[in-house]
Amino acid sequence: MDLELTIYLINDIIVVMKEAIERTFYSLAKVDSVSKNESAITSLVTDRLVALGFDTKRDEIGNVIGFLPGAGQPILLNAHLDGVPPGKGHIPLKSGDILKSDGSTNLRADDIAGVAIILEAANVIVTEQKAHPPLVVAFTVQEEIGLWGAKALNLAEYGVTQGIVFDNAFEAGSVVSQGSAYVAFDVEIIGKETHPGKDLTQGANAIQVLLDTGIRAGEADDGKTRVNIGILSAGKARNVVPGNLTLQGEVRSFLQGQDLKARVDQLQSAFTEAAERNRAEVKFSTKQLALAYKVDSDEPLLQTYKNVVEQRGGIFEMKETFVASDANALRGEKGLNVFVVSTGVRNEHSVEETVDLSELEQLGKDLVKVLELASTT
Repeated sequence: MDLELTIYLINDIIVVMKEAIERTFYSLAKVDSVSKNESAITSLVTDRLVALGFDTKRDEIGNVIGFLPGAGQPILLNAHLDGVPPGKGHIPLKSGDILKSDGSTNLRADDIAGVAIILEAANVIVTEQKAHPPLVVAFTVQEEIGLWGAKALNLAEYGVTQGIVFDNAFEAGSVVSQGSAYVAFDVEIIGKETHPGKDLTQGANAIQVLLDTGIRAGEADDGKTRVNIGILSAGKARNVVPGNLTLQGEVRSFLQGQDLKARVDQLQSAFTEAAERNRAEVKFSTKQLALAYKVDSDEPLLQTYKNVVEQRGGIFEMKETFVASDANALRGEKGLNVFVVSTGVRNEHSVEETVDLSELEQLGKDLVKVLELASTT
């Protein structure tokens, strides 16, 4: 452990946590960490956890798992290590308490902000010898490309049933009340080329099939669902009726189970029926990448967090999101009572991405207090 950092934390926790988070954020930002290229950053966080006395291991996919014994029911603390491309290592620029990218890459505050909060809260817990429950830290990989790290997590040996996910969603400290399912769909429309100046009945226009589906991108189901077509390719030339079209889209929805299946089936039927009307064929495939979930506001750990926020004069808020996170896998698939606390990152995934150090400090201090209180319940 960095001896200077430990001394500062013992002497002045309130002032120094912000400085400690800033240093940790910088050390994480220096490392390339795009999805499937997390080996350097996993080594860095492993070393930090070992220095704090955690028993650590890496699983087969590359997740870093740390365990620190304590009193009471174990609590999971989660953040993801990967970022979206370009995900380059760099030195963030600072203006007051605001950190931003140097312009050559995204800041990757999504989600090294969450990683820094957890590491520095754990640092305070250990160096200040504060009471705490057994802590299970899970720093996951490949979150940005399908939540694969969280899906692969096996935490059975720790007996953990509850936890907090630190990731970006809304204003700093806001809690996600429910997260949507995420279903990716791929479509290939197979028609027949012809010349637009000749007998059109001899062709089958693949673009017309798409238009004839009646599908509209955007909100549906009274705001419960969002449909998007992100990639579309069709045609060879201006003077050729296009015979083929491929597209990639997604459905994000708070619907679950048979209701969600019916919604996706309706989408597939729209393509199938439009193809039949236009003498074409269609291939339609789907892959569900995330399950929907809903948080019970009466859950004990969430109530503890709410009380901590309100007792310091903060405003506790819960909001629903269509943005997936590890919580979709940990809660939706594995049944753990986790909830997402937003890190407050702005303009994530872009070179305009920023994060506020004072907000990260407050989140770190809130987490320390939550862990102290959780050790007595």
